[in-house]
Amino acid sequence: MSQFINSNKEFHWGDWYFKNHVMANDFDYKAHKKELSPYFESMDVYYFYVIPALNRHDFKDAYLDKNIYSMLFPDVKQPVTVVKNMHGLFYVNGEEATLEQAVKAVCQSDKELIVKPTVETCNGEGVEQICGLDADGVKALFQNYGFNFIVQEKVRQHPDLQQVNPTSLNSMRLYTYRRLDGTYAFLYPFAHMRFGGKGAIKDNVSQGGGTCLINVDGSVDDRVYRFKNMAVSSLKQETGVENLIIPNYQGVIDTLLKMHRRLPYFDFVGWDVTVLPDGDPLLIEFNLVPSVEGPQMMAGPMFGDYLDEVIDRARQVECAKFQTYKKTFAKDARFYLHMQ
Repeated sequence: MSQFINSNKEFHWGDWYFKNHVMANDFDYKAHKKELSPYFESMDVYYFYVIPALNRHDFKDAYLDKNIYSMLFPDVKQPVTVVKNMHGLFYVNGEEATLEQAVKAVCQSDKELIVKPTVETCNGEGVEQICGLDADGVKALFQNYGFNFIVQEKVRQHPDLQQVNPTSLNSMRLYTYRRLDGTYAFLYPFAHMRFGGKGAIKDNVSQGGGTCLINVDGSVDDRVYRFKNMAVSSLKQETGVENLIIPNYQGVIDTLLKMHRRLPYFDFVGWDVTVLPDGDPLLIEFNLVPSVEGPQMMAGPMFGDYLDEVIDRARQVECAKFQTYKKTFAKDARFYLHMQ
């Protein structure tokens, strides 16, 4: 029997996520608190029983750093990296570099660049575009981000996807599940495409973007869901795009199923991907505790045909609540040495 130990912070994460990232800003939570309680309680089933039954929660943190993606999946296309910062150490072209070398690499790039934190982030937090910075500006940027971030070239996505919103990287969230018999399943119909709001560079739904379900043949449903204001509209009416089909959709799915085989400790993975102009899949990130609230609102109970199997696995989880502390550490001397 598996045992899952949680802190109070994690215990209330589902409530916090809904209130801060799903419901509308003007929604009167206090007036409906009693009515919402059954919903909040139901979220605990997923975070406290389902995820512990499927994924090694105690190993999760070791896979959080987006800087290691190129090591895990070297044969899968990813955004071109200019600079990495891992625990205060800079890397350029895969080799350890000085602060000056990292600054120079950014300044010499003739591409549009994106910088983002790589550890303990979600919902596009900290993702920014770098525009016209000199050496002092880049150094100040590095100081602002501190530890654990990455600078990458802005992705040029397939024109069929770009037309939905030209300013954002329009991605897909797809889910794969490894069954007890060792086979791998792509979880349809929970796949969905996400695109940013007008003028945004992020595709995040919680920050004004929209999402549409993707059918099994790769065609995109016309219904646009915006969870921030609980609205449903039309993709054609909003963007002029109709009959959109994800390029090389089956190739994307096949790639994700292959990648999942390299994550032996995690049976349920949420993948954020897009498609390049040549049709190849591009990995953005993967999620080991993927949110399921949105997909379930659009497509019903997560796991679909495999739900009974997953519930049987969840029944084997013993959920114990402990009062714990999370230790955080100040930036060490390496950080200050680099920034001198």
